[in-house]
Amino acid sequence: MNKVKKIFTIILLFSFIYLLFKYNFILQKSVNDAVILWLNKVFPSLFIMFIINDLIINSHILDNLCNLISPIFNKIYHVSGTSLECFILCLFSGTPSSAYIIKEMLNNNSISEEDANKLISFTFFSNPLFLYNILSISFNKFITLKIIVVHYITNLLIGLFYRQNKSNNSNITIKTKENINFIKLTPNAISKSFNTLLMILGTITFYMIISNYLLKIIPLNIMGEVILRGILEITQSLNILSNLNILSIIKEIIALSIISFGGLSIHTQILNIISDTKVKYHNFLIGRILHVLISTTIYIFITITIYS
Repeated sequence: MNKVKKIFTIILLFSFIYLLFKYNFILQKSVNDAVILWLNKVFPSLFIMFIINDLIINSHILDNLCNLISPIFNKIYHVSGTSLECFILCLFSGTPSSAYIIKEMLNNNSISEEDANKLISFTFFSNPLFLYNILSISFNKFITLKIIVVHYITNLLIGLFYRQNKSNNSNITIKTKENINFIKLTPNAISKSFNTLLMILGTITFYMIISNYLLKIIPLNIMGEVILRGILEITQSLNILSNLNILSIIKEIIALSIISFGGLSIHTQILNIISDTKVKYHNFLIGRILHVLISTTIYIFITITIYS
């Protein structure tokens, strides 16, 4: 079986190399389009947000709030007190940074393995400013905000599916740390922001190349193209969503489903981050499937209620 896999992989790689030479113009166009998309839609939204997120996380300004709310959070989700800190940090940092936070806190024994496997399922937060800018291409402000709010609320509901057993780490409390000077933190925050954004640029470019070559081999209509790109990487899919000439509610459900699943790009990054830990990827995957089902159900219910 392993031999068959190796042969198949070799054939696939050489076929792709052949296509790169045969349709070299697709490669050049994909890279150009990816850079333009990154510069116009991704960088302006995420650069300043990443800096703000990093300052919030490293200045520990949320410690007192975490200590205050942790008993309630622990009772609702059956996790430890430090899990609330992890949840809030993930809320500000977004994905895939949330996986780094969970991994770091697990390695530092700040959260238990059980807590980590719960948190990986319901800490999937796409950056709200990025979503606002990219969704505004296709929808008005009200619909855009409605999609973002439903996306965030769904995470809280998913957490309830993973609360069956109480955490063995429930007595841990959060130690308040001394605040750090923002001026000292800012240069490092800027550096981290650039590094993360460069990784995002590489991811967008890679999946842009893959999707464009697939569309060359298997021509699809605009609906098929949106879905294919959404499965691979959400940015390029949401960017062309406005080209769909369909009912707005259907377009909204498609957008919410794409955001909720996250695309193989995010899944690949998450899998790579947690590969050397005991955090199970299938918890993240199940969380994203639940995210699609729950968020779309809530969205349809809210929409029907508003317009009935």
